[in-house]
Amino acid sequence: MMEQQQIDHFRKRLQAQRGQVLAEVANHQLPTDPINDIEEKADRAASNMVETQITQSDENLLNKIEFALSRLNAGTYQECDHCRGEIQLPRLEAKPSVSLCLSCQEKKDSGQI
Repeated sequence: MMEQQQIDHFRKRLQAQRGQVLAEVANHQLPTDPINDIEEKADRAASNMVETQITQSDENLLNKIEFALSRLNAGTYQECDHCRGEIQLPRLEAKPSVSLCLSCQEKKDSGQI
């Protein structure tokens, strides 16, 4: 079980990370001004595709952060979402939004879960 000081530490880290992601999302707004040049349209389309991918990645990270905060509030932050084992503190320090222990993450990465 985590001590209150650890809970507060991770809450601050997650909230700071959420703020960074929200700022990043705000910086990646797609332009809406009309363009007539065919070359500019092609450039805009390519740029929009990259921006959309960045935004989706940011949104996925934001969802992970929100999930981690909800687990923190529920008292299950250090519990693996798959096996219910303990997520080690060094793993949480390295990536505060994780919800899987290292073993389950490796299984997920290899397609086993």
